[in-house]
Amino acid sequence: MTPLIAVLPLDEQDFEEMDCLLEELGSDEGLRLDGAQGLLTALVIGPLSVGPQEWLPVILGGEPLGAPTPKLQRLLDLLLRLKGSLENGLHLHDYDPIFAELEHLPEDNEPASESTIDAGGWCEGFSLGVDLNAEHWEQRMIEDRTLIEMLAPIVALGVDDGVFAEVRNPDQAPLSEHERDIVVTQLASVLIDVRQYWQEHPAQTSAPPGATLH
Repeated sequence: MTPLIAVLPLDEQDFEEMDCLLEELGSDEGLRLDGAQGLLTALVIGPLSVGPQEWLPVILGGEPLGAPTPKLQRLLDLLLRLKGSLENGLHLHDYDPIFAELEHLPEDNEPASESTIDAGGWCEGFSLGVDLNAEHWEQRMIEDRTLIEMLAPIVALGVDDGVFAEVRNPDQAPLSEHERDIVVTQLASVLIDVRQYWQEHPAQTSAPPGATLH
């Protein structure tokens, strides 16, 4: 049984600080909190370890300019804690996805506004995390359709958001609100299954280069 990682848990204030630092230090192409969680999730469940020197520029939307700053170091510390928390959570079969919310303003004579989840940012981050090990993911999905089937719910979540364009069915219809709720509920199980798949069928470190998956 794999031991848990010693990591200081994140509280609400940590998440707010992390999101503000992502907005301040990242470019227009950078990820926000939902995307950062999606990217780190893909790395945690994926085939090979990827260091922060590779994934931090992806999260920020480019290489940090100039010498490292205290704010950049603080962001990296928070992201590493987030990654460790994700590893521990999945080990304990627990995962709480961070999704943006879209508010629908009410029309005349309608009840107060309602909000729905927007998984686009999380899915974009997840796909970028997959891209950091793209050759291993793609080669395995060519060899073993089981992995594609495991990822199908995540692909379905992003069907309207332009992610996983190479592996999704172009005729796949958007999820209904009910179907989306079911996928979100099952997300932890999907991630745990994919993580276990790679643990039981590890990637070959000499895998041939492959194209990106989004």
